[in-house]
Formats: sequence, structure tokens, C-alpha cells
Amino acid sequence: MKFFFLFFLLVKFAFSTKSLSQCNNAVATFYEPYDSGASCGFGIPKIYGAALDDKIYKNGEKCGICYELVGPKGAVKLMVDNYDPEDPMGKDDWPHFDCHKNTFEQIADASWGILNITWRMVACGHEGNILLNTFSGSHDYYYSFVVSNHEIGLKHVYYSNNNKDWTLLSREGDYNRWTVPGQITFPAYFQFESIDGEKVSTQINELKVGYSHDTGVQFKVPDKYFDPRSLDVVPKVDEKCCKLFDAYSQIYEDGRFYSEWGDVSGATVDYDINCVEEGKKCIKFEFSNWNVFKFMNRFKVETKRYKAIEFYIKSESVCKSCLNVMIDGYNWHSISISDIDQWEKVTLSFKDLDIDDSASFIESFMFQGSSQESKIIYFDQIELVKSDYIDEGTCADSDDDKGSDSNNLGNIVNISYLFLNIYIISLLL
Repeated sequence: MKFFFLFFLLVKFAFSTKSLSQCNNAVATFYEPYDSGASCGFGIPKIYGAALDDKIYKNGEKCGICYELVGPKGAVKLMVDNYDPEDPMGKDDWPHFDCHKNTFEQIADASWGILNITWRMVACGHEGNILLNTFSGSHDYYYSFVVSNHEIGLKHVYYSNNNKDWTLLSREGDYNRWTVPGQITFPAYFQFESIDGEKVSTQINELKVGYSHDTGVQFKVPDKYFDPRSLDVVPKVDEKCCKLFDAYSQIYEDGRFYSEWGDVSGATVDYDINCVEEGKKCIKFEFSNWNVFKFMNRFKVETKRYKAIEFYIKSESVCKSCLNVMIDGYNWHSISISDIDQWEKVTLSFKDLDIDDSASFIESFMFQGSSQESKIIYFDQIELVKSDYIDEGTCADSDDDKGSDSNNLGNIVNISYLFLNIYIISLLL
């Protein structure tokens, strides 16, 4: 019995974020904090938050649901509290999380502005019970309210004046508000149904305008996975934490730069004669007067995830050390072309390009001719070669699910909880 109790305490302390869906791809941006509440009706943010677009917000049904986002700087747990119809990237199948600025800064530098992320639905980890917040304009014939602080998604709300016959209420538009039809009588009874189908009930004894009622009930966190869009139950997957989205290994192929890579030198990228693959498009660039062919990523790429750059190259004439290559501001490396008008595959390791283990990020590649004379060189199928780095995934820390000063309180609570555990364990042993 002692060992079971010890195990339970350690597990409770170590695993605070419960996953409710598998990991997916999305786009994240940020906006400045607001000071008067937002679409979900929760008021001024007290924890990390974000707005969702139409692909997933769905008339407010995701209000109060929590998600874990993973970006280059780490992971953060947030709660949906707003709606944003804009889609900044035009990726039809990817949701858009428009984060509070302090939320975004947990996963990326604010200077990036927009990035690809991975995300999953998680239990919120709220303290306390579900709250029923009475709308400030409520009266006996218009009783309207917002439900907040639910541990998992809220699917339905019911009303009864006798605790027997229940009326299903409708969520109102984008404002996540529920209204009792007709006159309300007290005591009034409300039932909340989670996305797992669990129903919990509470009783409200009087009309208090603008008041937050502690319902005395809370949803249990199920051992299930849900489709984060439809909220239907789906089979569980074996994922501990979300891996950082790999948007960077493929740089160029068939007339386009992928993901956040882009040409910044004005190269001709739609050349379509005798490319590596018939019918495909490749890059044509004239190196004269020390011209530079340069492409870069809007975000910094972690070097530990890759070990080399690989590409195909050809020229109309043989040249020795005729092309210089540089990553960011490191040293130039010269390459030669040995065959006329024949595609050659070139692999340049980061070590060859003087990128050592102390370099955490890279963002640009430059090719420069070695003389003023004109020399046309073609490029195709440019990509980064992945390293042996194993991405075990990243989870949000239990202390990172609240914004601003509430982080300090969370740290104190967790530290106190740890010392309490140690004290109880010492008594048991």
C-alpha cells in the first residue's frame, strides 16, 4: 500500500498535462493583449490564450478547450478564448492559432510573426470547479450566461425548473453564451455535458447579475482521444509529446521554394529545359560581376536536426573552384564542376562549411561566382539532409500554462506540493 501511494504521488506530480488528441500541423501568429474580454466571454485573460479561425472554432464550440502548441523555442499550454476569421497562410487544411503575444513568445521570437507549429488538444488543468457566469444584462425573462473553467470541452448545456425535465439550450453565435428561453424560476437547475458525454448538474438559487457562480462540479478527464476538429472519439495513438514540425528539409523542387524558404536574389526559378527530371522546372542563374544567388528561411533552422545541404548542379562549361558557397556569415567553400552540361549531385556537410556544434541555428545559403566573367549555372532539387538527432517531442511544462504573474503562484503551489509529498512519503516509509 505504501509503495502504491508513493507511486501515485510521483505520477501525479510528474504528469500534469493529459493529452486528448494526436499531434497535428497548424499556423501560429500573435496579436497584442486586449483589456476587455473577447468572443468567448471569459473576460480579461488570466492564462495563456489564443483565437481560432473558422476551420476549428465552429461557432464557439472550442471556447474553453485547451491546446498545447510546439514551436522552435518550446511548448505552451493555452485556452481558446477568442475568434479570428483570418487565415494568414491560405493552408486550407491547417488551423490558425492567433495567440496572445505572451503566448506566442513561449514558442518563438515575436520578430518572426508567423510560423508553422504542431499542436494537440489537452486537459486544461484548471483549479476549482466549473463556473456559471451570469450576463450583466440578465433578468427574469432573459437569463443569459457563459460557462467557463471546464476541464475538457463543453458540448451541451441543459436547463430545468424542476430538476427532472431538461431543455437543451443553444450556444449563441460567436459569443459562447447560453440563454434560458422565456421566464426563469428559482431554484434553477443546469446540466453540463462534456465532449466525453459525462453530465454534471448544479443548482442556482437566485438571480445575481454579473456574478460568477461556483457550480461545485467539474468534468473528469477521460482516458480517450478525440478528433480535435469534430470532437468525436477516435483511437488513441502512441504519442508522448508533440515533435517540432519539420518544415525545412525540402528547400526547392519543380519551380517552387517550399515552406518558409524563399529566393532573395531574383533568380530565374521556372527554367524548364533539361532539368534533373524531365518535365520539371529548375533554377537558372547567371553569375557575373560577383552576383550572388541567395535563398533563406524566414525562421531560423535548428542545426542539430540537419547535417548537410544537398543539391544538383550543372554548367555549360567546366570550371575549377568556380563557385563559392556560404551558410549565413561563416566561411566560403569552393566547389568545381567537372562535366559539361551534366547534372552532378553535390553534398556539403555542415562541418565542411565550418558550421560547428556551437551554432544552434542557420537561416541562409549563398552561392557566388569566382570572377566577373559571365557563367550560367543551373540548380535543382535543393534540400537539407537530416541528422541522426532523435526528436522525442516537446511537452508544455506544468508551470507554463498561465500567463504573467500567475506563473509565480503556480511555481509556489507546485514547490509546496512537492515538499508536502516528500513529507508524507517520509511518514509512510
